[in-house]
Amino acid sequence: MENSITSKIVFTTVIVVFLFPFILNLFAIEVPQDWILYTNGPKLEELMPVKTDLVVIDYSADGTDKKAFKREDLAPLKAQGKKVFAYLNFAVAEDWRFYWKSLNKALILGPLGDWPGEYYVKYWYSEWYDVVKQYMKKITTAGFDGVVLDWINVYQHSKLQQLSGKSENGLKMAIVENLRKLIKDFPNIEYVLINGEDILIEFPEFREKVKYVLVESLFFHKAVLAINTKEFFSRLNKLTELQKYGITILSVEYIDNGNPFDSTNAERINTYVSLARKYGFRYYIARLDMKLNAVNVPRVPTRKD
Repeated sequence: MENSITSKIVFTTVIVVFLFPFILNLFAIEVPQDWILYTNGPKLEELMPVKTDLVVIDYSADGTDKKAFKREDLAPLKAQGKKVFAYLNFAVAEDWRFYWKSLNKALILGPLGDWPGEYYVKYWYSEWYDVVKQYMKKITTAGFDGVVLDWINVYQHSKLQQLSGKSENGLKMAIVENLRKLIKDFPNIEYVLINGEDILIEFPEFREKVKYVLVESLFFHKAVLAINTKEFFSRLNKLTELQKYGITILSVEYIDNGNPFDSTNAERINTYVSLARKYGFRYYIARLDMKLNAVNVPRVPTRKD
């Protein structure tokens, strides 16, 4: 009797697993992505079938130097006409990177809030710029088309100001100086600034080399639409101003709960896509968990006409 029940359960499970993709296609449709942000353990084969011309990944398959990508690894993606950009933490140290063991720990100021393994660092020291320069050499040697610089806006953190004893303006100018040096040392690569619109507005010199701003959570705050705030309109005005100078805005919102039949989730996704298109931004619909550890393929229920 027990064996009979077990067999039925196994059989039913197999049938459900087999039929699920067909049921899914009947009742939910994919939402195409404008670009891809896949920085945590990227698998290049997952990017091959994606119909987009721009992907942002880590320089390594697991974040370490041991599994750093090589030119031949990126070649199939580039042969498809995809631009492949590498992520680089510009002003924050990460304890899983190639430099960590040899990094002078006197450069470390303290942990970066809710980001385990990441630390505020004295990025105004030449030793830190030397680390960034080593990193860039690895990225350019691997043949990446561009580099995506994170924590460009870390100077705004009151915690960093407290730990360093420096003013917001002093910390900002240190970011600007490092950015100037980097662009001078590596002029033949494209640059993307994450949440770096303030820098491009205040320092127009960078617009010649920085052609992208990657903006996070502009339209939503914790998956709730937030477009009626002073902060939203301030950021939006800066971003639309930069578009006039040929800057492409890469938008990402962490709003997808992964349920293809959730009407509330679908409403969030459709609203985001509509807003991004309205302002001419390229959009990426990321999962709510913010892990960025897969190519997200959002689905929404099939429309009933």
